Amino acid sequence: MRTAEITAPDRVEILDRPLPKGPVGSSDLRVRMLAVGICGTDQGLATGLRTPPELPWRLGHEGIGEVAEVGSGTHGFAVGDRVALEPNITCGRCAYCKLGITSACTSRLSAGVLTQPGFLAEVVDHPSEFCHRLPPEMALERAVCVEPLAVAASAIRRTGLDGTESVLVLGAGAQGLLSIFTLVAQGYRPFVSEPNGGRRALAVELGARVFTPGQCPAPDVIIDAAGVPEALGAVVDHLAPFAAITLVGEDHHHLGASSFNIVQKQLRIKGSFIYEHPRDMAEAVDLLDEIPAEKIMGPALALDDVPAVFAGKEPRKGENPQSGVTPRPEVTSRPEVKQWVDMRLRTHNAHAMH
Repeated sequence: MRTAEITAPDRVEILDRPLPKGPVGSSDLRVRMLAVGICGTDQGLATGLRTPPELPWRLGHEGIGEVAEVGSGTHGFAVGDRVALEPNITCGRCAYCKLGITSACTSRLSAGVLTQPGFLAEVVDHPSEFCHRLPPEMALERAVCVEPLAVAASAIRRTGLDGTESVLVLGAGAQGLLSIFTLVAQGYRPFVSEPNGGRRALAVELGARVFTPGQCPAPDVIIDAAGVPEALGAVVDHLAPFAAITLVGEDHHHLGASSFNIVQKQLRIKGSFIYEHPRDMAEAVDLLDEIPAEKIMGPALALDDVPAVFAGKEPRKGENPQSGVTPRPEVTSRPEVKQWVDMRLRTHNAHAMH
């Protein structure tokens, strides 16, 4: 089978690897991958901003697939089911897991990021407990948003909104846009702060309002999906007293607000890391029935396009897809949308699963 792997810093290659051998584990599913999202974490690993656990390292932690084989001890799944793969595999035994705070699991495994090979492969085996069935009619470009939507929606859940607040989303990348989707679904009309004109326009199209400091109501709640110090620093003087700030975007720089401002306004700041198993992934699947997440997705990439994407180059035009798959348009650069790989697209060296 073919995989996308980091083979050296700043180098991603398409490699031929053996298919999983033997019968699938009793509690696992063997999954034929259909779609994989690409996010900033993948970019960080590929470029060396984050250190892969080893080289080569298989990328991809936002995966959608079709069940090809069901483990002998697994119930509730059938061959042909479409599933979203939850990449964070928690132990269920530590003190945090027993409290339902699985995001702090002391033995957490992380596919594609920390401990396990990722989903950019034609076939993967995955624990059935961390697979979530999808409606068969859901389009792949919507379904592939399940995992990042779980991150955004759980951050909003943890913020503890009561329906009356003025909410500001900082940043209109994928996490910011998915946060806007979630807030709009809850009845909010959030504000957005985003310097990129294309992203800002897309956020407005999805139901947000542009935040103008000094002219808009002082926000009670901030969802910081930008992950850059300048974002919070630009608005901190315009926040309501006791404003709640939930940080989703990550950055190694210092927070863009002084302790003076934090203390004087008595701001409440918390971080939100991934999500809790199994509730947040399951709720994200349900939420996708309500929101047109495909509006933030770029054109489908073929697996062969992946090295060019991570090299910052324009992918070449893809070949004819397999039977039953709609031909894709020529790939274009749209910085305001999320990239994804359609694993069904035909390539010269594609291998069928046996």
